[in-house]
Amino acid sequence: MKTRLFAAVFSALAIFTACEGLFDFDDPIFEDDDTIPILDGNTLTYGDHQYTLEEINVGDVPKGIITFTHFPASVREFKTLQTQLLGPSQPGVLALNLMAFEMYRRDRTIGQKCIEACNLSVNAKSVINNLKEKFPIQRGEATDSYQQPYLVATFLAGATQENKYQPDYPYKLEFTYNTSNYKQQGEYSTSFFGKIYHWVTTRAGNKDYDASVIVLDEDLDDDGGIRVHGCSNYYLAAPTISGWEDTLK
Repeated sequence: MKTRLFAAVFSALAIFTACEGLFDFDDPIFEDDDTIPILDGNTLTYGDHQYTLEEINVGDVPKGIITFTHFPASVREFKTLQTQLLGPSQPGVLALNLMAFEMYRRDRTIGQKCIEACNLSVNAKSVINNLKEKFPIQRGEATDSYQQPYLVATFLAGATQENKYQPDYPYKLEFTYNTSNYKQQGEYSTSFFGKIYHWVTTRAGNKDYDASVIVLDEDLDDDGGIRVHGCSNYYLAAPTISGWEDTLK
């Protein structure tokens, strides 16, 4: 028992040390966050937040399932999650992207840093420009279908228009390798120096929302070398609802 406890402690300290060089701890964003993450297999625990990555094959088709209790609350937590668990996984990076969307809704400064961390720079600019309209600082009429604070909730398992986008808990994001364009899978980008792969996810019970990731030839950030390449389908308006209750943790 003591051996397992010591192993967990040393593992946590190793994660903390590995992440320490990635951050400027004088940044106000990191104030009051001295959490030591614990990685146990395919589950990362960060305080009372927990994240699990499961990668399986359904027949011959790869699928990624990310289950989590909370959206990251800080850049430090997001980068720890990226570096230690989700960053080396293609569906994991797509999950990070949607988490960053929600973080942007809550705090534009924190959210922008996280979007930039998991996207190619050109795509990050597109994401931020679109989210400014989806999550405006000053809300317009409730009937404006383009303003959708529940955007990310629509991607979570169990959320439907009928239940006003109240997802199951713990939250779950699922991504499936896109079998409809196998010819384009692994296509090399001479502009960004990496291979591009396409994945689909469900949203509000509807399938086939496509996004692509790029596996870079060389990664300098020690977070897996995978970035979101494109996700324009994620901005498409979900069926409009009124009276959405924000219960997301």
